[in-house]
Amino acid sequence: MDRLSAVMNKARYHHGDLEAALTEAARKLIERDGRGQFSVAEACKLAGVSTAAPYRHFRDKQAILEAVAAHGFDALAERTIEARAEVQARNGDYTEQIAVIGKAYVAYAKDNPEVFRLLFGSNPNVKDNPEVNIAGKRCFGVLIETVRQSLGGEASVEDVHRLAVPLWTFVHGAASLLIDKDYHVAGSTIDVDAMVEAAAYALIKGGFDRIIASHDPKKAGTC
Repeated sequence: MDRLSAVMNKARYHHGDLEAALTEAARKLIERDGRGQFSVAEACKLAGVSTAAPYRHFRDKQAILEAVAAHGFDALAERTIEARAEVQARNGDYTEQIAVIGKAYVAYAKDNPEVFRLLFGSNPNVKDNPEVNIAGKRCFGVLIETVRQSLGGEASVEDVHRLAVPLWTFVHGAASLLIDKDYHVAGSTIDVDAMVEAAAYALIKGGFDRIIASHDPKKAGTC
């Protein structure tokens, strides 16, 4: 028995846990082998169920991948929420909260590279699934809400997105470059956490200035 089977077989699943057991088995296999090598039959074997069992809950292999993606977004959101909560308990500084959300995002990608690729990949396109879409928006909502609070809670949707989207774009790019091992082209060791933190502070400061300037050009650069 391999290590994955041993982990899954530590506890027997009950009928009500079948969907969760298969989703977790699929997640483990995707992380081990990549989504392109994922097999429903192997997921069934890992979960200890018959090959007919998945079709009580899933229409096909694509539906299992979509369930893994929805759970992945929830896990990513939870990682960022926990990181933010630690700062909230310590000092409540919004800029630091946003920085640690970014670092938690990168850490999740580093720990779960194949699932991370599934969340944002296009083959297969899991993003067409409504539940995956909702989970993804909940995940992005952690950053959105923190940025909104940092702007005083009265900011418009446009102002919040003007700051949050560039932050997410940078952090997502850093995460993708890290897991794809593309930073080697820079020719030096990259401290991604330090880079994310520095960029978050710079983007937040610059974003505040742009938002202030858009409402009152005379106040630009005064915050």
